[in-house]
Amino acid sequence: MDETVAPAPAAPRSIGERLRAGRERSGLSVAAAAEKLHLDPKVIEALEADRFADLGASVYVRGHLRRYGDFVGEPGAAMVESYLSSRVAPPPPPDLTRIPHAEHRSDPRRLVTPLMGLACAAVLLLAIWWILAGSKTGADKAVNESAAVPVVLPSADPTAPAANEPAAPVPTASPANSGTASNAPAAATATPPKREEATGSRETRLKLALTNDSWVEIYDASGERLFYDVAGAGSVQNVTGRGPLRVVLGNAAGVTVEVDGQARGIPANAADGEGARFVVNRSGSLTRSR
Repeated sequence: MDETVAPAPAAPRSIGERLRAGRERSGLSVAAAAEKLHLDPKVIEALEADRFADLGASVYVRGHLRRYGDFVGEPGAAMVESYLSSRVAPPPPPDLTRIPHAEHRSDPRRLVTPLMGLACAAVLLLAIWWILAGSKTGADKAVNESAAVPVVLPSADPTAPAANEPAAPVPTASPANSGTASNAPAAATATPPKREEATGSRETRLKLALTNDSWVEIYDASGERLFYDVAGAGSVQNVTGRGPLRVVLGNAAGVTVEVDGQARGIPANAADGEGARFVVNRSGSLTRSR
């Protein structure tokens, strides 16, 4: 009698394998998926290879898993739950109270160094006192000798007044001249214009209110990254930077924009699929990002 051997059950697929299979079902390459989600292709490769440590903190990993899972047809919430359950808890710290310690024995030689230090300090203080006392005695002696022998020098200018004659009064400025002189310092000490007014640059305040989860990127005029994360639904993100500001949204329909306290609508030509790319000008207006 022939006995058929039942095939072994397939091993459960990892998170990365499920994500890669979902992308392949959608007929997308890694580069195409990264462009659709406005992500670096290295982020897609790290997710599909289960290299979650390459993505940084756990909050970034959860945001990328939720967004990429929903994009390829795998439930994002299930991906995050699988990731959290697969994390290995760190081992407990060792009990330092149970580690044996070597018995410390007193070493009489350890007292020699402090005593030598105190002796050197005492000798140094005594030398300083001796030098200061000698210099003070010499100075007092020189003062007494100079006071005992007065020195009178003849005046080189025959027209100069004698020592006992009163000095000539110094003429004072007239009221007219004093008014002119008082105005000169005021003109010289005029406050220079502030750097912000001279250069014409200022800080732009951007407020994003989210009704749905959305990926958000914000850069200032120098290209410095001011915000780069998944913003949750119901949150409000306030960012201040030197304009113009460049903004990238992954879900523009769920984001409301305010610039310097004024509500602004996202331009229709700034749409990029479900997302949007636009520039917040220094004047507060929004234009499509090139």
